[in-house]
Amino acid sequence: MNSYKESIIYYIVRIFGIVVRLLPLNAALWVGRVMGLMAYYFDTKHKSLAYANLKMAFAHVKSPEEIKQITKELFKNYGQNFIELFRMPLMDESKFTKVVSFEGKENVTEALKEGKGCILLAMHFGSWEMASLSCSMFGHPYKVIVKPQTKYNKLDDLLNSYRECGGSVVLSRGMGTRDFIKSLKNNEIIGMVVDQGGRDGVLVPLFGREASMSVGAIRMGLKLEVPLCFSIIIRENKSRHRMIIQKPITLINTGNLEEDIVANLKKVTEIMEGYISQYPSEYMWFYKIWKYSKEANITVLSDGKTGHLRQSENVAQKVAQALGERDIKSAVQVVEVHYESKLSAKIFSLLVKLSHPFFCQGRLEFLKFFLTEETYKKIMAVKADFVVSCGSSIAGVNHLLSQDHNAKSIAIQKPGLLSFRRFDLVVLPKHDAKEGQSDGPGVVLTHAAPNLINDDYLKEKSRLLSERYSHLSHSTKFKIGLFIGGDAKDIYISGQQIRTLIHQLQGVLKEINAQVLITTSRRTPKRIEQILEKECKSFKECAVLILANKKNVPEAVGGILGLSDLVIVSGDSISMVSEAASSGKNTIVFPAMAKGKIIKGSNKHKEFVETLHKEGYIFLTQEKNIRSAILDMARNKIQTKQLNDQQIIFEAVRKVI
Repeated sequence: MNSYKESIIYYIVRIFGIVVRLLPLNAALWVGRVMGLMAYYFDTKHKSLAYANLKMAFAHVKSPEEIKQITKELFKNYGQNFIELFRMPLMDESKFTKVVSFEGKENVTEALKEGKGCILLAMHFGSWEMASLSCSMFGHPYKVIVKPQTKYNKLDDLLNSYRECGGSVVLSRGMGTRDFIKSLKNNEIIGMVVDQGGRDGVLVPLFGREASMSVGAIRMGLKLEVPLCFSIIIRENKSRHRMIIQKPITLINTGNLEEDIVANLKKVTEIMEGYISQYPSEYMWFYKIWKYSKEANITVLSDGKTGHLRQSENVAQKVAQALGERDIKSAVQVVEVHYESKLSAKIFSLLVKLSHPFFCQGRLEFLKFFLTEETYKKIMAVKADFVVSCGSSIAGVNHLLSQDHNAKSIAIQKPGLLSFRRFDLVVLPKHDAKEGQSDGPGVVLTHAAPNLINDDYLKEKSRLLSERYSHLSHSTKFKIGLFIGGDAKDIYISGQQIRTLIHQLQGVLKEINAQVLITTSRRTPKRIEQILEKECKSFKECAVLILANKKNVPEAVGGILGLSDLVIVSGDSISMVSEAASSGKNTIVFPAMAKGKIIKGSNKHKEFVETLHKEGYIFLTQEKNIRSAILDMARNKIQTKQLNDQQIIFEAVRKVI
């Protein structure tokens, strides 16, 4: 079957070559441009990869519209390159000089005077097949090393016959070192590409990120003192090219071969960057340029909610941990997303829902109609390999950004109107899942909201909080942490609940010789903060009162969790309850009030705390019973177990990577 398939492809290509050679040059190139445009619109795989590569290289200097135009020109150029390969049998020296002009031919002549041969360093840029033909016109033996098409031998032989039309000799990339050295000793010219080093290459910076480069040419240049000339061919218009050969590179040679190879490859990639930046549509962006890089960028999108940010940071940490297993260093960048208005956010979410993923790449400029100017600029400058977000309001931005960068996308909680299939992974707390929903492709269910809580985190935050409030480090009293959240869509904490809670605490703290550490969230209503402030003025056992809307203490939650022996949390904050249950501390939760007093249908906050109570992760009780709950826990009559979703999330992230 493979032989039959190869024969069909071989004869189609051969016949196509004959037809192309019968056409006038300009007509043939027009066919190439049309083929390129067709590939641009229908070859979504390579188009997506090329656009993402261009975005990674030029996000900070070019707009999405400019990158889209470069991508289109890239496909057109490579359609023409394809045609020029098939027309090589028509080329002779007189025809050749009409389409290619030379700069630096004398540099090769001077290099060959040393009698050690010459290596022409090249990259996959411009019509490099035409470049090989150019080199064969030097009047010196020229050999070019190409990667063989092992899958289709007959087709490979046909293409090599075109390459050899001008007198050059095609050698396999796997040729023996002895044959290579023999050619150089015969004072021959050998063409070698330096990009695409693959697994065996050396990592050097290319557009700010390490890419694998081939080391063979540099190694030979250092060992045998062979002159290395960087060469490039540039398409100047539809049919004309300019071939540039630079003077031999002055190699750094300190005697440490491996370090010298890296240093010299850096010099070469600087030259490459210069040409690619000037003529971006000439480079072959169709492969994973940074595939072997030991660096990765993780972009966290934040909707401004602290709880959501902590969830995203937790998942980002898991991504970094999984990358670390592969010796890949990662950097996390947080971008806070602000819409022009609530209406803008709703319209944007609807439009992204209605759009097809096929049309999403290259559409980031669409965001400027909905985001604030500052947010838009930050999004435009992002270079992402992974995009993480929490909350429905920014799921659409996650989708567009990950599509633009061909990046892995991870959403936490329900992604609003968008289908789960739009993301590589959805981390879905069970309270957000539909009834009976289980883990499936691209979805992982967790007991609670993802969070940053672990032993190291608690120790560090406890240290920071004790440094801020020095009296905490000297106290040996039993400590109770109290966490007050804020109003949500269907629930709230009443002033009466807070007064009852404080009254309960005042009695029991004296009874067990304990103290309380209190913090609110940024969503806590002013009326609740005022009650806390008033009640705690004469509350000697209150060691710390942190009102989040008055004073930002970043280590408040982690520090209080770390220092406390027992924790009390209001049931209106899923994030705080999740963090407390994950801390390993005995956790009491008092339920929030339902707005309108009657809960219509399901209430995820109520169901969430009731489920954790049934599973033993928290102890759920009314605020009027807090005193007895604390006494029972202090006497070990009631114990809660530690909630741990970390491994579940980590394994899911591993699969994505």
